[in-house]
Amino acid sequence: MDHDRYTHPPLDARRRFGRTLTAWLHRNGWIHSTLHQWGEQAQFPSIRDSSFNRLQNGKTEQPSPLTFIQLALANARVAAGDYSGVVDRQLRDRLQDSQPITDAKGQPWGAMEFFGHFVGELDAPEWALPPKPLTAEEAAALSRDQQARFEEVAKRKQLSPALAWRQLEQHCTGLNSAQRDLLRNVLSGWHQWTPEEWEAITMNDADPVDEALATWALEVDD
Repeated sequence: MDHDRYTHPPLDARRRFGRTLTAWLHRNGWIHSTLHQWGEQAQFPSIRDSSFNRLQNGKTEQPSPLTFIQLALANARVAAGDYSGVVDRQLRDRLQDSQPITDAKGQPWGAMEFFGHFVGELDAPEWALPPKPLTAEEAAALSRDQQARFEEVAKRKQLSPALAWRQLEQHCTGLNSAQRDLLRNVLSGWHQWTPEEWEAITMNDADPVDEALATWALEVDD
């Protein structure tokens, strides 16, 4: 056995783990802060949103054992449909009908399964496997969908396009400066993503644009 490989799980394994967490979020309609908010309200140990985000992006090399326990506790509650203690209606609606991560026999993952997947010893569920690269037509459709979402939220918040972008940009922490410029042009209708541009944005198996739009849409204006 190559003992050195366990000093730090390989980057590919960490990215696969992050992709599974991101797929879990998207499957259930969550955002990266959902689990932390749930734990705070229901009074059970939950992973902080900043820690969850780092796991999504494969940036955490050696998470504490508690991290896997926290994920397992949330997963068990999802499997049991136990949303007791949640007082916020919006959060309860977001959690409702969520699906757990399970093994092939339908048993919910526990801490050991989350850890095994993190170090690359356990495969991801089939639904969490990476999608095929977008075609040009799919990239164009994605661009139109993101523009429509942006315009709908801006209209609801009664914001001009310029002010709406300034608010949204604050949540685009997963994009570099050039990618933010591209996104601004996509949301303005001046540009459509190419498959290569979108693959670069989602190279860490996350969707920072979807996350930014979702977080901004939920933000309460002053």
